Amino acid sequence: MSVTRRFGGLMTYAGTPCNAGAGIRPPSTQRILLLSLLYLVGLTLVFGNAHEESQNFLAFFCLYWVSFILAPPARILSPLTFFYLYYGLWFVVAPMFAGRYQNDVMSASEYGWAFAFAYAVFGIGLISLLLGEKFAMRWLASPARQTARLPMGRLRWGMVFLYVVSTLAVVCIVLASGGFAVWINDPGDAFLNRGGSGVFVILSHFSSMALALTAGYYGYAKKKIWPILLFLGWLILTSPVHGSKFQLALLIILTILPWMRHSKLFAWDSICLGIGLVLVLGLGLYFRNHSWIDAQTFLPYTLNYFTALENLAVSIRDFAPGGMETFFLPFNKFLMPFGLSDPSFYFDMNHYLTDIYFPHAWEIRATEQWPVETDLYLNFYFFAGLPVVAAFLWCIGVLYGMALRWDTVGAWFASTVVTIFMISHLRGSLINHTDFYMYPYIFMMFFLFRRYVFRGKTIGLEVQPSLRSTGSP
Repeated sequence: MSVTRRFGGLMTYAGTPCNAGAGIRPPSTQRILLLSLLYLVGLTLVFGNAHEESQNFLAFFCLYWVSFILAPPARILSPLTFFYLYYGLWFVVAPMFAGRYQNDVMSASEYGWAFAFAYAVFGIGLISLLLGEKFAMRWLASPARQTARLPMGRLRWGMVFLYVVSTLAVVCIVLASGGFAVWINDPGDAFLNRGGSGVFVILSHFSSMALALTAGYYGYAKKKIWPILLFLGWLILTSPVHGSKFQLALLIILTILPWMRHSKLFAWDSICLGIGLVLVLGLGLYFRNHSWIDAQTFLPYTLNYFTALENLAVSIRDFAPGGMETFFLPFNKFLMPFGLSDPSFYFDMNHYLTDIYFPHAWEIRATEQWPVETDLYLNFYFFAGLPVVAAFLWCIGVLYGMALRWDTVGAWFASTVVTIFMISHLRGSLINHTDFYMYPYIFMMFFLFRRYVFRGKTIGLEVQPSLRSTGSP
């Protein structure tokens, strides 16, 4: 008879991890085939409407919700969740309620093409994420079988070190961009004019992300709440300097990752996380604009924040489809260490287009965001870029499948970070200049923490022992 051992709700049988109720399975082939069929039908519909210069919002709205019904995300930290969230906010909710899309604006032909392009990326993105997750959960073998736990003594001193480094990086950013008085008087303007502090910004990103991860793991392993509260308090104090709402959301998620990694989409803890992220968005918008915004203007301004659809439509109206028009702009960053860069250089598509449409904003290096569909339109004649987007999202799906299968700290860190960064790419370029240092950092963290699991050797996959040992389907 098999010997069983229980680890926090999951069991291992005769030393081999298996599921005791989590029910984690790869996406079904039938579901992927249904999505593929819907995608073909949807493409015919939306591009037919665009060609006939008919409104496409209703078609996109229906295809979005049919896709959600066919392939709902099971867990809150799934890339699928954030993928639906992005297209839901920017291409469903905003067109319905934001003032910029009222008064029959979306009847213009460029909006019909914008929705068609958006659905082309949305549909192939869903399929690619599911295929990547399925591939990892069926084919990628787990790392070494021994249980490895992070040593608590080293972790505690590591947290102290990371607090010191992270705080010093924040102080250096403040001092390099005008001093504390400037940040206290107008944090939004100070954030936009922090040029010259780039090295400290990178150091802040690296150290604060590692700090969030270790604080969360330490609190989880020791069953203590104070490491989480301490980090959140530090984050509140330093939040104006971190600035980016996505960066703040990422740090919060990394802190509670050990508890949230398997949370169902509609569980209470997931709902609380969603409310918290909405508050982060609201506070971020407030601190950026607190000098003029008030209760009456806050909601309309927040809804008008989601400009991806309008910017996509404008780029379709004003530009012809092209090849490699802006794709290599991020590589201008490599000229800076050699003194070959110039203040007029653009580092991505958004810089270039902001200077064209919003020159006053570009003077202070504020940027508008054009979606990835514009990137494909300007650099791949749109359709040639769909396989590139599919490959990018497939890799994100693979990382998530690895996190589910392995349940290691490194895999979950990598999956969570690239999932949050996915939104930056969806509302920007396929290549961002920050990728040149962020992806090596993500790989380093993945490698360093690849053998450390959250609880014993539990993975939570419904697979046979023979399959676990070989990684075969």
